Amino acid sequence: MLELIEGLNSFQHRSPKLYLTAVLSLAVLGILIILFFPIASLFLFISAVTSIFTMETFSDLTPVLYQLPLAVLFGYLFYQFITLELELPKASEIYIRINKKKTPKLTALIDELKQHFNLKQIDSVLITDQFDISIHNTPQFCLPQSGFNSLQIGLPLMQTVSATQFKALLARRIGQLSLANNRVTGRIYLFHDQLQQYIHACQYSQHWSLKPFFYFLNSYQKIFYAVAFYSFRMDELAADQYALEVSDDDKFSQTLSQMLIANHYLKNTFWVSMYKLQRQYPDKIIYPHANMASSFAQSIKTESTQKLIEQQFQKLNDFQSPMPLLKTRLHELGYENYKLPAPFTTTAAQTYLDNALPKITRIFDKLWLQRLQVQRCSTQQPDGNQQRLRILSDKIQQQPLSADETWEFAVLTEKITGYHAAIPIYKKILERNPMHSKAMFAIGRILLSFNDATGLDALNKATFMEPAMQKTADELIARYQARINKSTPEPADELFA
Repeated sequence: MLELIEGLNSFQHRSPKLYLTAVLSLAVLGILIILFFPIASLFLFISAVTSIFTMETFSDLTPVLYQLPLAVLFGYLFYQFITLELELPKASEIYIRINKKKTPKLTALIDELKQHFNLKQIDSVLITDQFDISIHNTPQFCLPQSGFNSLQIGLPLMQTVSATQFKALLARRIGQLSLANNRVTGRIYLFHDQLQQYIHACQYSQHWSLKPFFYFLNSYQKIFYAVAFYSFRMDELAADQYALEVSDDDKFSQTLSQMLIANHYLKNTFWVSMYKLQRQYPDKIIYPHANMASSFAQSIKTESTQKLIEQQFQKLNDFQSPMPLLKTRLHELGYENYKLPAPFTTTAAQTYLDNALPKITRIFDKLWLQRLQVQRCSTQQPDGNQQRLRILSDKIQQQPLSADETWEFAVLTEKITGYHAAIPIYKKILERNPMHSKAMFAIGRILLSFNDATGLDALNKATFMEPAMQKTADELIARYQARINKSTPEPADELFA
C-alpha cells in the first residue's frame, strides 16, 4: 500500500479536485457493496413473488425455491450488520470520563468552542493517556447523522502545552468535527474512522453472519486508507484554519513546534526512563503522570529543541503519517520558517483541570501500574502454554495447522522456546499472508531487540497495516534509540530517587 500512496502523490498535487472525486467514488463503491445484501434481498423477494403470481405451470416455481431462501439470507445478513452495536473507539485502556462538576473550566471551554463552530452536541468526552486530541462519530443503523460524537483529550498533551496552545488545538478538532469548512475531506475522514469501528466490532463479534463483513471491510479499509491518505492531510490543513479562529497565526506556529518538542520528549526520553526505572526497581512506586509536567519543564533545552525543529522543518516527504509536514503547515499559515515556542509557567492541565488534576494523575498512574502488573503476570504463567505448545507441535506432525493455530504456535514458541525458534514461523505466516500485521510486528520487535535497524522498517509496515499498534511501536523504537544513543539523558533516575 505504501507504493500506492507514493504513486498518488503527484496525482493529488496536479489535480486535487479530481483526486477527491476518486476518493469519494471509492467510498461510494464500498457503501454500495455493503448495500448489495439488502438490494439483492429485495430484488430476489420481488422476483419470487412475481413468479408465484405469473406462473402457468408448476415448473415455473423452480426459481422460487432458491430466490426466497437467498432473499431471507441476504436480508438476515444485512439486519445483523446494521444492528451491530458499536463501542466508542478508545486508543487506550487508560482513560476517564470527565465530570462536568469537577472540571468546570474544561467543560466551559468545550461548550464555548461548540457554540463558536455551531456543533450541536458532543455526547462523550474522555481524558486519555495518549498524546493527542481525537474526534469520533459512532453511527447507529448505518446512519452517521444519528450517531454519537465523542471527543478524546490526551492528558500528556495537556501537561506539556500552555492553556492558549491547548485551546487552539482543541478548536482544530471541534471545528473539524463540525464540518463547517471541510465538508468533503471531513466526511472522508469520519467515514474512515467509522470503517475502523465496524471492523473492530465485526472482528470481536461471535456471530457467524458478521464474518463476511469483517473480511470485506478489513481488505477494503486498507485500500481506502492508501487512496484517501492525502485527503486526510487536506483535512488536517483545513483543521489548522479552525485553530486560527481562536489564536493568531504567530502563536499557532509556535504551537506546532511545541507539539513536536513535547511528543518527541515523551516518546524518546520520558517513557523510556519510566519503563527502565520500573524494570530496575519493580518494587518502587512510580508516578509518571503526576511528574510529567515538571520533568518536561526541567529537561527541555533550547539547543536540542531547535535542532529537533530544524530536522522536522527540513523533511521533504513522509508517507507514514497523514499529518502534513511542518513546512507545509507553516507555509499554509504564511510562514517560510519555523517559530520556536515561547516559555510558559502554567500548563493547560493546571488551567483547565484545576483541582481535579491531582486526582486524575493518581488514577492514571494507578492504571498504568496495574497494566504493567498484568503484563508481568501473563509472562509468569507458562505451564498451560507449554501444554498447548506440545499439542500444536504434535498436531503439526500429522496435518497442517490453520492460520489461527499457526499464529498461536508462533507466539507460544517465542514465549517458551525463544526468539530464534519463532522467527521462521513468523516468516512462514508472512509467506502465506504478506498482510499479516501481527507477524510483521513481531519480526520488527525481535529485530529491534537485537539492535537491528531493519526492524524499524518491519514495524513501520506493521503499523501502516494496523494503526492501533502505533503506541507500542513507538515505545519499542524509543527503547531501541535509547540503547544505541549513549548520550540519551536519564533524568527520571534523579527525579524519583
